[in-house]
Amino acid sequence: MSRKFKVPKNNTANKLRFIPLGGNGQVTKNMFVYETNTDVVLVDCGMGFPSEMLYGVDMVIPDTSYLDDKRNKIRGFFITHGHEDHIGALPYIIDKITAPIYATPLTIGLIKVRLKEAGKLHLANFVQIQPGKKYQAGAFLVEPFRVSHSIPDSVGFAIHSPFGTMIHTGDYKFDPHPVNGWTTDVDRLSQLGRKGVTALMSDCLRSEKPGATLSENTIRVRFDESMREAAGRVIITTFASNVSRVQQAIDASLKHGRKVAIIGRSMDQNIQVASQLGYLKAPNDVFVDVERIDKIPDKNLTLIVAGSQGQPGSALSRIASGDHKYIYIKTGDLIIFSADPIPGNQDAVYEMIDNLSRLGAIVKYSDITSDFHVSGHGAQSELLMMLSLTQPKYVVPISAMHRQMRQFGELAQGVGIPLANILVVDEGGIIEFDSAGGRVDGQVETTNVFVDGIGVGDVGSIVLRDRKMLAEEGIVVAIITIHKRTNKLLDDPEIISRGFVYMKESEKLIRQAQEVVRNSVKSNGRIKNWLSVKEKITSDLGKFLFKKTARRPMVLPVIVDV
Repeated sequence: MSRKFKVPKNNTANKLRFIPLGGNGQVTKNMFVYETNTDVVLVDCGMGFPSEMLYGVDMVIPDTSYLDDKRNKIRGFFITHGHEDHIGALPYIIDKITAPIYATPLTIGLIKVRLKEAGKLHLANFVQIQPGKKYQAGAFLVEPFRVSHSIPDSVGFAIHSPFGTMIHTGDYKFDPHPVNGWTTDVDRLSQLGRKGVTALMSDCLRSEKPGATLSENTIRVRFDESMREAAGRVIITTFASNVSRVQQAIDASLKHGRKVAIIGRSMDQNIQVASQLGYLKAPNDVFVDVERIDKIPDKNLTLIVAGSQGQPGSALSRIASGDHKYIYIKTGDLIIFSADPIPGNQDAVYEMIDNLSRLGAIVKYSDITSDFHVSGHGAQSELLMMLSLTQPKYVVPISAMHRQMRQFGELAQGVGIPLANILVVDEGGIIEFDSAGGRVDGQVETTNVFVDGIGVGDVGSIVLRDRKMLAEEGIVVAIITIHKRTNKLLDDPEIISRGFVYMKESEKLIRQAQEVVRNSVKSNGRIKNWLSVKEKITSDLGKFLFKKTARRPMVLPVIVDV
C-alpha cells in the first residue's frame, strides 16, 4: 500500500518564513530555516572557518538561538551534501535540536564520522533519502533531486509548502560529464518549473564568472599528464570530502603504476566511508600504509594528503614544517594543490606553499595554474539555465558573499524577473511569503558562535578583544607583595613582560615601571579597597608604558598579602 502525502492548504499556516542563519554574506556556515506557524524544516547545518582575527578559534557555527522556542516545531534537518560547510556544525547543535536528519547515503556516512568523533552518534536519527521520492515534514512535502557538485550524492530540495514550491538548489553546477555519472536533474527541474515555482533559493557563488564551470572530468587529464612527466613522488592535496577528486587521483595512479598512500585522519576516514558505500572504487592493493612508503620507489608513489587549506596540525602543514613522523619533502617532489584557498585561509596556504618550496618541492597551485582545480559551483550560464528551467516568481540568492548575491540578482533581472521579486538578504534576514506574495520583512538577531577546543559559545567579544591585545601588544604583569597588617610594600614590585619587551634589553624601562607601581600603591594611603588599588596600577602603568613605547600591553596587577 503506497503512502499518501499532502501539502496542507493555506488555512493551516498564514505565512511562510525563510531565514538564512548562515550561508548568506559569508559563504560558509550554511543553515536555512523554512517556517510556518506550525512547522519548521532546516536545510543544512554547516561550519565556517575563522578569520585570522579570531585568535585561537577553531571554527564558527550558526547561531540557533532563534530556534530556542521553536524546538517542538522542528520536523527535520534536510542535508544537501557532505561538505563541512553544510554538515560540520551538526556535532555542536544536535544536542540542542533533536530532529531527524534526512540525507543521502554518502552524506549520512560522513555525518556519522563527525558525530562519532564528538561522542554524539547516539543522538542522531537518520532518514536515508532517495532523489525522486517525497518526505512529509509537517506542513512541508520535501522532494530531493539530484545535482552535480564536487562530491557525490549531492541533492537539492523541492520544498512543497502551503504557499507553493520553493526550490533550494544546494551547491550545484550543470556538469555534462561528472566523475560519478550523476548529472543535475534537468528533467525534474523543468517539470517543476512548468507546474509553477514560487521561489528559487539558488547557490550563486560564481555569479561573477561568465560562461560555464569546467567539468570535474577535466582534472583527470591533468593528473594523468603530471604523473607521466614526474620523475619522483606526486603529492596531491585537496578537500578531504572531495571524493570525486580523490577518485581521479587514484585512477591516474593506477594508470601509471603508482601505489597510493592516504595521509591525514580526515582524508583516511572519508575515503573509508566512500569506499564502504561504493562511491569510491579502487583495488585494495593500490593502497600502501604510510609506514611502508620508504619501500616504494619514488616514481611509483602518489601521496593524497589532507590539509589543502593550511589548517594548523593538518598532515600537509606538518609535512611543510618538517614535523611529520613518516614524510619529509625530497628535492623534486611534485606537490599539486587541487583546491583553491577558502577566503580567509589564503595567508596560511601561501605560507605553507613557501615552506614546501624552500624544502625543494615543485609546487603547483591556483595562482600559477588553474589546471588542477575546478569549482563545484555553476557560473553565469548555469545560473541562467537554472532560472530558465525553474521559471520562478521570486529569486532568493543564497550561499554567497553579498556582492555575488547582488550580481545574481542582476542576472535574474536580465531575464525578466522584476527587481521587486529579487529578495536579497544576509544572515538573519527574514523573507516572508503569504497569500499576497513575498517580501523582505525584518531581521532576526544572530551572532557568530565560536568553537574553541571543547567549548562552544564560551568565547565572546571580550575574550577575543583580550586575545587580540595579547597578540598585538603583549602583557605586563605587576606583582606587588604587601604586609597584611601594615599594608606596606615588602619588596620592590616585580615586573614580568611577555610579548611586550625583552626584559634583559629593557632594564631601564622595567626599573621605571617598578617606580610607577610603587607610587601608585603609596598614593592610596591606608589601603582599604584592593580593587581600587589594582585599577590605579593598571591606569598609571598603562599610561606610562604607552608614553615610553607607543604600545598598549595588557596590564595585569597581582597583589599578594603576607
